[in-house]
Amino acid sequence: MNRSQAVLSPDNRKILIGLAGVFALAFAFVSSNVAANHHPKPHDLPVAIVGSAQAADAFARQLDSKVPGGFEVKPYGSEAAARTAILHRKVYGAFEPGPPPTLLVASAASRSAETLLEQTFEQVARAQGQTLVVRDLAPLPSSDSTGATSFAAVLSLIIAGVLGSSIMYMVTQGRPLGVRLASLLALGVGAGLMAALATNIVVGAFSGHFLAVWGVASLFVLALAFPIAAFQVILGIRGTAVGLLVFLVIGNPASGGSTAPELLPGFWRAVSQVLPPGAATTSMRDVVYFHGHGARNALVVLAIYAVVGAAATIILYRVQRPHEIGATA
Repeated sequence: MNRSQAVLSPDNRKILIGLAGVFALAFAFVSSNVAANHHPKPHDLPVAIVGSAQAADAFARQLDSKVPGGFEVKPYGSEAAARTAILHRKVYGAFEPGPPPTLLVASAASRSAETLLEQTFEQVARAQGQTLVVRDLAPLPSSDSTGATSFAAVLSLIIAGVLGSSIMYMVTQGRPLGVRLASLLALGVGAGLMAALATNIVVGAFSGHFLAVWGVASLFVLALAFPIAAFQVILGIRGTAVGLLVFLVIGNPASGGSTAPELLPGFWRAVSQVLPPGAATTSMRDVVYFHGHGARNALVVLAIYAVVGAAATIILYRVQRPHEIGATA
């Protein structure tokens, strides 16, 4: 065997292919994250104006002249109504012209959105020769001063869900379909429990929300694991790569966890809340800081992925591997 044949031996080719795959994943992941987060700016960020519809229209035109397409202005007849809208996650903030001009915000919804609203309405107040008063209705606790805890938890659960589904695939090879489904269910419930223990007990980041975090985290992992399992029925262990691409490479930066969905650029903003990572980030924030207000749609998205993923896994098994359906453990 000459030197070139030795270098390109089957074992060496496997190494080269493996390295190429890792390099491609690294390039895609870094590119997606940087593209989604390097230049955040608002796109129809919902904000309330306390006053008449005419006053709201005037402010909308004023804001649009500063940031075209940046804000979706909604009129509310009273400060109490605007306050409720913020706490129920319908808007990120509310401006009352005053005097004095007052901005109501909720930093727990998004520190980036709060900062953006403060900067924007400080300019509005300054143009009127007044000083803006800012009131935070849902401040972040000192233990989560940047609001990054929910995003960090979701990223960790993505890795656990993708890796866990791969491990369950390998250890249930040749076992009945029911065993595989039960193992994935145990994976979701168990990983959710670990997330609740870590955030509530060990770190103390989400104290007092143990069951809520457990529920959201479990549903999120199931929303990852069951669809990946369906692809694994078709592609084998390589089906995990689909999960990596959709949920980690695209879904993680599109979640808006480091900013807000409305601050993401076009593609990532469009898929933000229809992929499990974005839905999980939103629902985690809402159940911890807003008593569950605003979490319904996000939880429905997670449930759809889990149910449809499980159903697809069962159907594909019946179509492709009918002999395994009745196998015994």
